[in-house]
Amino acid sequence: MSARGRNRFAEVIRHEPIDLAVACHLLAAEADATADDADAAATLEALNALAARARPLLAARATASRGFPRVERGTPPPAGGAERGQGQPGAGTDPAGRHGEPRRFGALDPRTAAEALHEALGLDAGFAGSEGDYDDLRSSLLPDVLRRRRGLPILLSVVWLEVAHRLGVASYLVGLPGHVVVAVGSPEDFVLVDPFAAGRLLTIHDAAAKVRAAGVAFNRAHLAPMDPQDVLTRILGNIRILAARSDTPRTRLWAVELSLLLPHHPASLRRERGELRVRLGDFLGGAIDLAAFADTVAEVEPAAAAAARQAAAAARARLN
Repeated sequence: MSARGRNRFAEVIRHEPIDLAVACHLLAAEADATADDADAAATLEALNALAARARPLLAARATASRGFPRVERGTPPPAGGAERGQGQPGAGTDPAGRHGEPRRFGALDPRTAAEALHEALGLDAGFAGSEGDYDDLRSSLLPDVLRRRRGLPILLSVVWLEVAHRLGVASYLVGLPGHVVVAVGSPEDFVLVDPFAAGRLLTIHDAAAKVRAAGVAFNRAHLAPMDPQDVLTRILGNIRILAARSDTPRTRLWAVELSLLLPHHPASLRRERGELRVRLGDFLGGAIDLAAFADTVAEVEPAAAAAARQAAAAARARLN
């Protein structure tokens, strides 16, 4: 990524709320030296096009008001059929809205909205994942996920989130251990979907089983909305893990460098960057990072600080 692109990434993540689609585009630009790292127009247009394709399906569901049984609460559908929601934003049959603006569907029952998005994104557009996607860097890069319709759970969930928001459907990401899913609705009234499984609806028992499969005891806090910075940290962490496993230090280095731009990051990232710089021949830069890490952790981790100072001295010696 150019200095301009990296500065743009730092600017985006400082804003509230974070534009997650733009941040993910800028992150992905780091993997491709030929990419236009400052212009996210193509990525945003692809998300807009997906929302446009989904809109008629949501409009049909809004008209039908089918009243599916609830997954999260198990409550019966409201009485009144098609009359439900009349006079509310998103209700009725006009797909263009009152003044020709795109229809928004905030009044839809969460399960109804989730079913329509499953049809649009999972069945029609074909967004899903498989085990092989975990070994492919493209599965962590939003522009590639949009082109290939394949990705890791967290990137597929970002696609669902961005499309839902363009349609006025409340949703948020849920960071289960080892598997990110989407909650459609509000934290008080929602259904869960798994975009990695093409948007299959999940019960709370399904979510709890995923948490326990990761070796963690389930509690309701696991269903809290993810902070966008945590989403970016997790995406970059996935890239770092893949790069370490595939022994691609340059990829791992840019993932570390972007992680360091996030407001909250562990001090160990500075050591990791120092070690990677030394490995790639930047002995002075690596030594500076290792010394900075040592200064940060000296009081709480004296052994780690001493090892880092020794590594910094060895790196400087290689300059002679």
